[in-house]
Amino acid sequence: MMAAMEPHAGQHPTIARRVHQTLVPMLEGADAIVYVLVGAVFLVAALGMLGYSVIAFPADLRRTGFALAIVTLVNDLLLVMIIMEVLRTVLSYLQERGTSLQPFLFIAAISATRRILAIGAQMTVAGQTLSPDRFREAMIDLAANAGAILAIAAALYLLARRPLDSEKPD
Repeated sequence: MMAAMEPHAGQHPTIARRVHQTLVPMLEGADAIVYVLVGAVFLVAALGMLGYSVIAFPADLRRTGFALAIVTLVNDLLLVMIIMEVLRTVLSYLQERGTSLQPFLFIAAISATRRILAIGAQMTVAGQTLSPDRFREAMIDLAANAGAILAIAAALYLLARRPLDSEKPD
């Protein structure tokens, strides 16, 4: 009875191969379309944020003063850089059909830098009214972000020193 249920030799692999040859290219095409759409949205977001940053700068300058307006502008521009790094990762995936750890490390470093700038701006605005507890929290946050940047720098250094697969001895 079991022998009657088993497929004939060669029948099952042929069907599976045909399904694989038909379905995989369709899924890869759909995958590429989604990545292209995501990339287009990232580009629009980056351009929108860049435009907003430039337009908002004069008003920030009048409202908060030069120092805080510059910190806000740099913070906004770093956000644009983060968006562009993510877009670069999407483009890299579309071109090479693979990803790398390096762009994500750059994004993390830029994000930590943005956080350090934001904390500095918040502390500047708070000035003398900053409570000891809030000051201690800010210092811990600054130290954590600085530590993250150092760890990311070490990871980028190690990644750069890593031998390529083609350079590995056999």
